[in-house]
Amino acid sequence: MPPKHIKYLIINILLLIITQKTNAQIPSWAPPKGKFLSDSVKVGLPVKYALSYRHKATADVFFPDSTYNFAPFEMVKRDYFNTVTDQNGSLDSVVYTLISFEVTPVQELSVPVYVRAKRDCTRVFAPMDYVVLESIIPNNVLADTLSLKKDTRLIPIAQQVNFPLIFLIIMGIFAIVGIIFWFFGKPIRRQIRLFNFKRRYDEFQKLFQRLSRGTEDSKKRLENIEKAVVLWKKYIERLENKPFTTFTTKEILDNLKDSRLSDALREIDATVYGGVYSNKTIASLQVLQELANGLYRERRIEMGVNGERYTVNGSR
Repeated sequence: MPPKHIKYLIINILLLIITQKTNAQIPSWAPPKGKFLSDSVKVGLPVKYALSYRHKATADVFFPDSTYNFAPFEMVKRDYFNTVTDQNGSLDSVVYTLISFEVTPVQELSVPVYVRAKRDCTRVFAPMDYVVLESIIPNNVLADTLSLKKDTRLIPIAQQVNFPLIFLIIMGIFAIVGIIFWFFGKPIRRQIRLFNFKRRYDEFQKLFQRLSRGTEDSKKRLENIEKAVVLWKKYIERLENKPFTTFTTKEILDNLKDSRLSDALREIDATVYGGVYSNKTIASLQVLQELANGLYRERRIEMGVNGERYTVNGSR
């Protein structure tokens, strides 16, 4: 074959390849169909827009989502429908719910469909469709002659708990209490200890006096005297921080220096163990009470001067 014919043959083959490649890139399907489902739209009210696309069953297509700019509309939601495939190909469709705040008399929209290729996606736009703005105010009415429509009906609203505010209030209370204790913590703690100290003393006085008056009953005389002595020992034990409830009479006298205490304890022992009751027994109980009162006043003075120095029942 002559070289000239070979050259023409090669050119024809290249043109055929280029033509086939170009034809392969051009879709053989119709463009997507996009249409409003109503002829008019009102400002701020939703309108439906249906978009469908028939394509090859092997093609991958994508519909716009909320990131797409539907200007002059805004997308509220979208409803997809399942793909329907038959001998004519596959059909995908979606219905968008749009809303517009524009006052343009005629509002147009054309939405694309993305067809995926090997390297990127091709946008295929639907034909332009439009809706007419339906005006609430008639065109022949002047704006100056209109009056605002009032709606003063109260709408009940469910109460909600303001957790952030409650949290801030609690934190503020803790902060105030912390500041108070930072500056006045020592006096406050001392006053609390003095209050508890006085409360225990009043309880002892009340119960001890009741047991002392109970000695007038001959049937429960010895029982009440014994309970009064045990109560006295427990209270002195708390004041002195020593185990007076386990002390003998001699040990009690060694720890409490009072000239009247020896005769008082001897008289009480004679009453409890010997059954000998006299007016001296009442006087002896009075001595025990006066001794407890004196120790209470001494310890209260110590606590008032230096509340951290004195220990009551092992706790400061």
